[in-house]
Amino acid sequence: MNILLLTSEFAPATGGIGTYAREIAVAATELGARVTMIAPDYGCDNTGLDRSLPFEVRRFRGALHSMRELPSKIMLARSHVGSERYDVIHAADWPFFIPVALSRHLTPARILMTVHGTEINETQTPLKRLAIRAVNVFGSRTEIAANSRYTRELFRERFAIDAQRIKAVWLGVSDFWFGQRSGRAATRQAYGIASDRIVMVTVARITRRKGHPVTLAALSALPRELRRQITWLVIGPDGEEDYVQQLKRLVATADCDVRFLGALPNQDIRDIYGAADFFCLTGVPDSSGRVEGFGLVYLEAAAGGLPSVATAIGGVADAVLADETGLLVQPSIEGIARAIATLAEDTDTRSVLAAGASAHARALSWQRCAAETYHLPRSSRPSVETASDAEMAATQPQQPHPTPHVSAA
Repeated sequence: MNILLLTSEFAPATGGIGTYAREIAVAATELGARVTMIAPDYGCDNTGLDRSLPFEVRRFRGALHSMRELPSKIMLARSHVGSERYDVIHAADWPFFIPVALSRHLTPARILMTVHGTEINETQTPLKRLAIRAVNVFGSRTEIAANSRYTRELFRERFAIDAQRIKAVWLGVSDFWFGQRSGRAATRQAYGIASDRIVMVTVARITRRKGHPVTLAALSALPRELRRQITWLVIGPDGEEDYVQQLKRLVATADCDVRFLGALPNQDIRDIYGAADFFCLTGVPDSSGRVEGFGLVYLEAAAGGLPSVATAIGGVADAVLADETGLLVQPSIEGIARAIATLAEDTDTRSVLAAGASAHARALSWQRCAAETYHLPRSSRPSVETASDAEMAATQPQQPHPTPHVSAA
């Protein structure tokens, strides 16, 4: 199978879409496909990075998408789509939907587009909707993949498209996150954490919709004796400056052990997962229209053996299975506080959920994702859709280390 994959986000830039494009391309290659990646160069020489990947990368001049770049993307798509015979043309994100749609007459290939969540709301402006209709982007020849059941339903509602035409294909977690970690005691010693502390860890960009203040308020609401046993490690780069400063002021006045570690290399994050007791990321609704389409970071923590405290927003319910891999609660201080207390105090529950989290992460391989997306022969690892049929009926060479999912994607 010959696949042309076009993305507006890719390494060295961080972000969930770039991670998706890289990981599904690596997995498809491992399953025997030939993949050609079209990606921006961000104004720098990416030769070393690109040579380390097991698929071909063709860079175009550009950075993160702007609508001013749409004409150049249209010309770019046309030049590549018509350059050779492909079996699949895959627009990995919204900025390439219109360019690929305008190029489909040049190829008999399957036309595939992946929706991730936020861009579904962002394309609801009159001008964008007009352009989508004019080009017939989601016409009968277009196959649509959504990264979660939530995203599938959001897309169906916004564009009034038959649900049968939209396939929910859950994302995967890289084998890297299952890899060897430094010992628990050594990692705790390196960060000055006593062996008897209960360690809660969050990995996310410090931005409004990730809900750090709600987590802090829930932590502060715990009984004093329990609260003083918990160390909260906050990992991730800063988002909005005013928001970050407000959060740090709140932390300074709270009677809680909160440590901001900033952005860390993946190896360090993996080590910290091995030294922590549970993961906590309590996203909140965002009036800007940005949504949590899936929540890949929960799976990365699960691969490290951590159950999660998470809020039931967006597609998180596919990444954290309620009462199986973590505790899924409403985004309220009281509900989050109860969940944190449960995982902090009840070691049996924590162990059961940790085992479930690890099993869920192992089921969600990127090879499974690539096989379902491209109709490639499946690997021996189980398919999440096969594994979750009952649930859905009742209610769905050495590679670089993957980028942790700390962006607003």
